[in-house]
Amino acid sequence: RKPFVWTFSRLNMTYTVMSKRKLAWFVSQGTVDGWSDPRFPTVQGIRRRGMTVDALRAFILSQGASKTSGLMEWDKLWTTNKRVIDPVAPRHTAIERTANTLLEVTNAEAEQKQVPKHKKNPDVGLKTLV
Repeated sequence: RKPFVWTFSRLNMTYTVMSKRKLAWFVSQGTVDGWSDPRFPTVQGIRRRGMTVDALRAFILSQGASKTSGLMEWDKLWTTNKRVIDPVAPRHTAIERTANTLLEVTNAEAEQKQVPKHKKNPDVGLKTLV
């Protein structure tokens, strides 16, 4: 049986150095922590930045197999990641300690309320608001 060979083009990202030789210089100089540094356009690097495997797979499949070089924006990749994460990510509320102001409310009782961590997906769980 004759093997089938898929040919596809290189995927370039805008404003990004993708050359292994040029990236290796940063590693050898100690400017970065290695090939998995979050600033690097490597799979390990973008995984450390929060990219999910499902989103990366969906992004690559959305490009399709083409023989012409593609120049992609990082925004499209991160939008795909957001689409994968958004339905399952819990929402949290926080107030920065340095930016808060204490208020004294009279004639009121402190109450706690249980609300869902995600408005559209109650399976994520509940959080307590005070």
